[in-house]
Amino acid sequence: MKRVKYILMVLLAATISSCNYLDVVPDGVVEISSKFTTQAGVRQALGKCYEYMPDYAYVHGSITLAGDEYCCPNVNATFTTGGSCRGLWLVRGLQSATNVSLSYWNGSGSAQNLYEGIRYCNVFLENIHNCVGVPQKMINDWIAQVKVLRAYYHFFLVQCYGPILVYDKVIDLSSDVEDMRAKRETLEYCFDWIVKELDAALAVKDFTESRRNAITENLLLDKVITRAIKAKVLLLKASPIFNGNNMYTDFRDSDGTLLIDADHYEGDEVWEKRWKDAQTAIKDAIDYAETVGARELYDYELNGPGKPNDYDVEYWDETMPTYSEIIKNCYSLRYCIVDPNASTNKELIWGSGSNRNFSGSYTIQTATQIRTGDLTDVSGNYYNDDGNTESGYAFGWLGASMEMAEAFYTKNGLPIDVDPTYDYVGRYGLTKVPSDNYHLSYMAAGQQTAVLHLNREPRFYAWLVVDRGCYRDYNRLIPLTSMLFGDVSGPGGGTAIKGSSEYDIIQSGFGVKKFVNPASKNRYAANVVMYPFPLIRLADLYLMYAEACANLGETQTAVDYINKVRVRAGIPTVADSWVAIAGKDASNKADVLEMIKWERRVELAFEGHRYFDVVRWLEGDKYFNSPIRGWNYQGSRANTFYQVKNLFQKQWSNKNYLWPLPSGELDKNPRLVQNPWW
Repeated sequence: MKRVKYILMVLLAATISSCNYLDVVPDGVVEISSKFTTQAGVRQALGKCYEYMPDYAYVHGSITLAGDEYCCPNVNATFTTGGSCRGLWLVRGLQSATNVSLSYWNGSGSAQNLYEGIRYCNVFLENIHNCVGVPQKMINDWIAQVKVLRAYYHFFLVQCYGPILVYDKVIDLSSDVEDMRAKRETLEYCFDWIVKELDAALAVKDFTESRRNAITENLLLDKVITRAIKAKVLLLKASPIFNGNNMYTDFRDSDGTLLIDADHYEGDEVWEKRWKDAQTAIKDAIDYAETVGARELYDYELNGPGKPNDYDVEYWDETMPTYSEIIKNCYSLRYCIVDPNASTNKELIWGSGSNRNFSGSYTIQTATQIRTGDLTDVSGNYYNDDGNTESGYAFGWLGASMEMAEAFYTKNGLPIDVDPTYDYVGRYGLTKVPSDNYHLSYMAAGQQTAVLHLNREPRFYAWLVVDRGCYRDYNRLIPLTSMLFGDVSGPGGGTAIKGSSEYDIIQSGFGVKKFVNPASKNRYAANVVMYPFPLIRLADLYLMYAEACANLGETQTAVDYINKVRVRAGIPTVADSWVAIAGKDASNKADVLEMIKWERRVELAFEGHRYFDVVRWLEGDKYFNSPIRGWNYQGSRANTFYQVKNLFQKQWSNKNYLWPLPSGELDKNPRLVQNPWW
């Protein structure tokens, strides 16, 4: 039996407390290849390869918080310069080469060590053929999965660092030290290698086409997911950060090799080919997902888990006078994220298992879940009847920024500063919630609130929590008096938090309910409704395809795919909004690209796409240099609560488009060169 050369991996496994896939004897002296003699051992090794997936659901170590969408408690020092909410470091100017945040290069700063994950993948691929008594078809499927994992880890590193080290085999530790010190490959080589690996996996006949048998398999890779990953890879390759960008014209390796060749401008042959390659790959991913994978945009009424919650039935029936105009759209929008059933949630392309294997209290779901035991309704009823969310797994401190709250469209499907019918200048003023069928069941009629909270699109009400809004939790509909859980005598609450830490407060005044299943009972972990955190949805692929088409001048096709997302969201089409109301030209490339960027910002809000979108569009200066704002959470009356307050400042410069390599890695390997300006 072949002996594994890379014994270092055994020693690494012995030092990681969470490793239960490649167990070793106490002294760490064992042939790792012994794991490949049985089917059970190989499954454990396969699980170890998956263990390094970037954890989008872990609130303190996730890229999900990067950007301008979230707000965490700035009053707590651990949330500003400590180990919490590390994603927000990226836009707050807190990262440096000696104090990195989310360093996927070496696993520091609360991130996964992707190179360690790549090494495990290499060990797996070099030893899988030692497995006996297992059907070759199954082995081929495992090989394809690990090839895709290895390619995805390389891709994720490219998103963060640009040119990277590419490892496609186990390193022989008997080699000379200099031979083991790798150099960064050119960006073109990195992209080509990743795509080649994905294509090789797709060519494996025995690679499972679509794993939709059980939601537990949504993390396991298949051909549907692999095509979607390839689409994202080629979209990044074609994007402005690596095309027509003169920031990296002299970014060279120590031997003078140009690491990023971005001298490709709109209309030239290379630029055209890159967008055409992206367009082809994205369309292939969509077609395969819709046919082989049976994916479609989520529609609660057609394929939801059942009837609406009991308290919403009266608002659901169109024949009833109390019918809500937006409730069906809001249900589809809410459950396309939190529906855990694979047979009904067909929109999900790829989901992270980290949100399913719920064992801790630091997920996006628990951080955003408000404590209904700390709420009162508009009649003064105090909700603490059964303790379902009294403690344990409902913390209610991670909120949305005002920037994100303002980004959602008006009910006409336009940005609030573009829609001429919207009172943009007076948006911070006070008004009363009207008794109409549009706001019915989502805002408390007759209550005083901000103009900003009214006449917004269904996604605003499906995914955000606002003062005087209605919150759904465990078979209850709660019209909120205060969503800040403080002194309930006033609309904004205060600083005396009930039954919680002084920092468990949504400081911005905007809560996030996108990731909270309404049936969750968060007193105990076992009562939380778990589901895969969405990594890729069909809506994402539609908007990716629209972007590629628009860049190639195929604006009508781009608009068609934008409309697929808009119609499900319950807003007017491009023709009825951007064109008819805002006066935009749907045949103009620049106008259509503006629509696509805004649509991605809203449809994919809070899911971890925003940061990388802004980076690949080279728009960091536009969005990441302004303050994170919110309402004045310390205000105890309407006139003091509804005051816009700067909570903390974002800071951005060109060096941030590519992250710094940790300085310690450069010390270990003198052949590495640092990214520009770090």
